Order: sequence, then C-alpha cells, then structure tokens
Amino acid sequence: MPSLFRLKPAQLRSNTPGKLSDGGGLYFITSKSGRKSWAYIYTSPITGKRREMGLGSYPAVPIQQAREMAAKWRAIKEEGKDPVAQRNREQLEAQEHSLTLRYVLEQAFEARKSALKGEGVNGRWWSALNTHVLPKIGNKPIEEVSPADLIKVLKPIWHSKQEVAKKAMQRLKIGFAHALDMGLDVRLDTTERAQRLLGKQISKAQPFPSMPLSDLPAYYRKLEELGTVQARALQLVILTARRSGEIRRMRLSDIVDDVWNVPPEDMKGRVGQHQSPQRVPLSKEALRVIELTKPHARNGYLFPRQAKHARERNPFLQENAMSDLMKAHETGYVPHGFRATFRTWAAEMSLPYDAAEIQQGHEVRKKVERSYNQADLLEQRRVIMQNWADVVTEEAGSNVISLHLNASHIN
Repeated sequence: MPSLFRLKPAQLRSNTPGKLSDGGGLYFITSKSGRKSWAYIYTSPITGKRREMGLGSYPAVPIQQAREMAAKWRAIKEEGKDPVAQRNREQLEAQEHSLTLRYVLEQAFEARKSALKGEGVNGRWWSALNTHVLPKIGNKPIEEVSPADLIKVLKPIWHSKQEVAKKAMQRLKIGFAHALDMGLDVRLDTTERAQRLLGKQISKAQPFPSMPLSDLPAYYRKLEELGTVQARALQLVILTARRSGEIRRMRLSDIVDDVWNVPPEDMKGRVGQHQSPQRVPLSKEALRVIELTKPHARNGYLFPRQAKHARERNPFLQENAMSDLMKAHETGYVPHGFRATFRTWAAEMSLPYDAAEIQQGHEVRKKVERSYNQADLLEQRRVIMQNWADVVTEEAGSNVISLHLNASHIN
C-alpha cells in the first residue's frame, strides 16, 4: 500500500523535535528532550474525536514491531471499535484473570467472608493490606512474591505499628495458603520466613485505660445531665458492661421486656462462634435510659447515625461517637475501659466468674462443653446487673460493706 511505510532509517536517527508519519496513522514522535516514541493517531469511530494511542518508546520498540501494532489497531478501528477503549478492556481483563497477589487475596477473602462479622463489609479485613501492601506489590504474580518483598513493605511498620503489621501478615498467610490450594507454585512458609527476618516484635500492648469505680458515679451523673444520644449510649455501655459496638447497633426489636437479645452478627468474633442471640439482662436504670432514648430512634435503631454523618453507609451511631465524647470531657479514659471497671468490681465482690464473663460476651467454656452446657445464667446475671446499676447510680451507697451485702444475695 503506497500510503504505508514512509519512514526511512535516517529519519529515525534524527533528533529534530516533531511528528513523522509512517502512514496509516502510525507516527514517530521526537520530543524536545530527545525522547523518541511511537503513537497510533486516529479518529474514534465511536465519538468522532481524534485520539492518540502510545505504542512504546524507540528503540525498545523497533519500527517493524510498531508497524505490526498499528496494523492490529487499524483492524480494530475498521470493526467499529475504539482502539484505546478496546486496549483498556483487554488490560483490565488480563489483570482480573492474572494470578497476582491482589487477585489471590480477593479469592481468599471471598471464600472466607461468610464467617467474618458483617461479611467483612466494613473493610477491616482489607485495611492493612490496602494501606501498606497492595499499592506496592499487589499486581505482582503471587508465585513471584518473595520474603524479601514482604519485608520491604512491612519493615517500615513492623515495630511502629505492630498490630497493623500483624494483621497484614495474617492476611498474607491466608492468601498464600489459598494459592497453594489453587495449585499455584508458592511456598507456604513465605510469610514465616519474612516474619523471622523482620525479627521479634516487642509487645507494646497496653490495657484500655479504665475509670476507677470511685469516679464512676460522678461521671455517670454528668452523662445523665448531658442527655445527648452519645451520652445515653455511653450510659448503656456502663450499665450493661457490653462492647460499645453492640450498643451502637442496638435495635428496638431486639429488646423484649427486660432482656436485650444481642444478634450473633453484632458480637465480637466470627459469626460461627455464636449460633443464637445472647441474652443480656437490663436493670431498671438501663430500661429507664432506653425509654429516654426511644424518641431519638430511627429506622429501628435506638442510636441512629447523627445527621452530619447521615450519608455514611451504616445507619447506626458512628464508631468514634462515644470515645470522642470522653475525649471532649478530658477523662483520660475510653468506653471499653468501663468493661474493666465492671470486671474488677465483680472480682472484688467475689461474684460468680462464669456469670460475669457471660455478661461481657466472653466464652467461658470450650466448644465441646458449650454444646452440652448451654446455660447462660440469666437469672443470676439479672441480680448482678441490678446491683451494678445500684453501685453506678449510688442507689446502694458506695461503701464496701453494702456491696458485700448485695453480693450475698447472689452467692
């Protein structure tokens, strides 16, 4: 074809900036900096607009290869398709079906998400990976990922952000195990080798700062006076000794008389560990707080998401609402610490261990024993939580003698 293959070897050696046509939409481009490259320039059959598709740099891509590439995309254009859009689709399909680290981790997640809380929709399974691992090595074939690769991405946070690094390593271990199950050529000990080379982490874990029992009644009165949705939620965290996440998700339909039935999916841990709702007895004070809060309920949730956060995904109170309130009060404590305050009080009062643990949503028996002994000690816990509410509100006084007298009704 006379209009094709116009360029001569001497023209490729020239450093004069500009575009030289080889015919058929193929151009040889020399930039002002002297960089040389190929491009296929055409009019899109879809939009009618002029488009430029890069075909690589010269001499890495020789003229014959550039001509073959241009011929391919001319044929695509003659079919009525836009070459750039077609190439983007092909690259996306190749990436989706390539066995990269990212792809295998996605497959591993899909296989396990049914056992995760809320099927992992809140993103916590992915957060450490998305922040520290996948942006750097996510597109690398998992069969080529080495301990050195893992060390490179995790070393900056291995000691400074230990929990995040641990979570990332745990997810990676799951990914490599899944890759092995897929029949890929990976070493299952890749993560263990990387972990040994990164070195032992020195534990910096600190218990949640908990408010002393002597300060609790005064703080509870402060929350009562405040009377906001966040304050009411924090009151129920104190009165029930449950996790703040469970309180935030509290539904009116889960409250029957003086019992709150906490759904399995709202409890900490995997859904498979809890087959049925857990019964939580509500003291008279807890029921009073719930009644005061009901006018604010929305979409079935006792503590709905606040107006300024209404566009966010979850319909219930935002995660940091209660901790932000305590920060504003400059207490130096966190909501989770009230669980420790309750547990310390229960231990000092020699209250039944199993009852106190069950109240906080802890497993107190091994799996086999739980299948036979399913007692949840509701009546015993009902007395304990009423006594606890009396202590919090100072209905029973605050001296040790009266607390022991209350405990005597339980033992």
